[in-house]
Amino acid sequence: MKDIASNDIAKRKSKSKSVQAIQKDGWMNIVTGLGTSKDKNTYSELEWVKTDRKTAENYFSADEMGKKVASIIPHDATREGISWNMGKGPNQVEVSKFLASEFRRLRVWSKFAWAWTLARVHGGTIVYMSIKDGRSLDQPVNWAKVKKISSLTVIDRWDLENSVGRVINNISDPKFGTPQLYTYEPSSMPGEATEQVHIHNSRTIRFDGLKLPTRLYVRNDYWHDSIYGSLGNALRRYAGNLDNISTIISDFNQPVYKIDGLSDAISQDEDELIVKKLTQVDLMRSVARAIVLDKEDEFQNVSTTVTGAKDLIDLTIQRLVAGVDVPHTRLLGQSPSGLGATGQSELVNYYDNVGAMQGEHLTIPLDTITDAIFAQSNAIDRPDDLEYEFNPLFQQTREEEAKSRMMQSQTDEKYFSMGVLKVDEISESRFGGGRYSYDTVITDEKRIAGEGAKVMGSSNGSEDPTTKGKVEAAGKTGQKSGTDDLAGL
Repeated sequence: MKDIASNDIAKRKSKSKSVQAIQKDGWMNIVTGLGTSKDKNTYSELEWVKTDRKTAENYFSADEMGKKVASIIPHDATREGISWNMGKGPNQVEVSKFLASEFRRLRVWSKFAWAWTLARVHGGTIVYMSIKDGRSLDQPVNWAKVKKISSLTVIDRWDLENSVGRVINNISDPKFGTPQLYTYEPSSMPGEATEQVHIHNSRTIRFDGLKLPTRLYVRNDYWHDSIYGSLGNALRRYAGNLDNISTIISDFNQPVYKIDGLSDAISQDEDELIVKKLTQVDLMRSVARAIVLDKEDEFQNVSTTVTGAKDLIDLTIQRLVAGVDVPHTRLLGQSPSGLGATGQSELVNYYDNVGAMQGEHLTIPLDTITDAIFAQSNAIDRPDDLEYEFNPLFQQTREEEAKSRMMQSQTDEKYFSMGVLKVDEISESRFGGGRYSYDTVITDEKRIAGEGAKVMGSSNGSEDPTTKGKVEAAGKTGQKSGTDDLAGL
């Protein structure tokens, strides 16, 4: 018995040595092969692959969903524009009109939306500011001598060359890791070859795609990633499954003929007789609405089974929606499903996410273009306290807006009865800024100095203004800068 047991143990040890361990961190089972060389899943690996220009352009131009996943977030982020806030001054209206006029002239919103969209497609773009300052393009902008910004031009990464020797390597520089100079050599323009143009980065506004770790960023020529690098598989499966469903539908009902002596006729080269017979049968189906066959022949319709196809399509859609991070109702235009479902909570969460992206992708571009606009020789004086805020993306219905205003009016009435607010402060706060505002501004300097006081209600009117508030010293009013036409980017 002892010898048998020893032999059995030896066999097990020998067998265990023959099974190579693959997975070093996780569950492993030598008997079932889980996590070992027997497990097929252990051979699956992830690897980042650079998305080339042609692939990215094909996804964006040839696939409707590929275009939508690239453009939907930039479009939503720029469609409502911003509101300018500044202290009450004699030139408040003039400043707002000047900024709105310059934003329209330069088509700031459409250029930013297009630049951000192409950055998601290719991994990065720049907006070249054609600034007239008396210097060549490879020199920093002389902000004291700026005469005019003539135009804004969007250039994608494939028309730009980064030289390693020109990349800013000072870790304290805000533009660390980006080129000091961009070499513009258009590869997309027809006609004769264009000479290279060196553009200093102070004349550009940069938009990045999906962030890459530093090593991959360097491997990608100091650009970030295209969205199609991670979404390519989801887009291919989505389009492929829908095409397959279309094919199944076209062949959904297939007629089947059973002809007596078919094999013999084929062997005797009587193919024409067979084709003639099938043609006559098919013609009779159309004309007589009946099938006339020889008594030895048979005919039947065979339907393709599509059970479970919807579930598979739904899984594909869920994978795509999760990757894009846009809800069904916005990405696909589908009505929300389920009892009492409105899709409003999904949209609110989505717009909150877009709001966070506005801060990440649009704040520096807006600061840069605003500074450049006021640097022009024909610009009016810039208020010291000029600020801006993004307008709400989620739009209330008339009924919801009426309820929010009613709650705000009740709050104002309580503050007035308590002596906290005056009538002119309420009217000026609500209607003095060119659009209804839930922000309440106290103009009494003694109360501001003693008590502090900007009482703020809901910023977008979607919450109860009696429960959403804070005190902040301020004296500002808002002017909205609407978006320009996004067509003809």
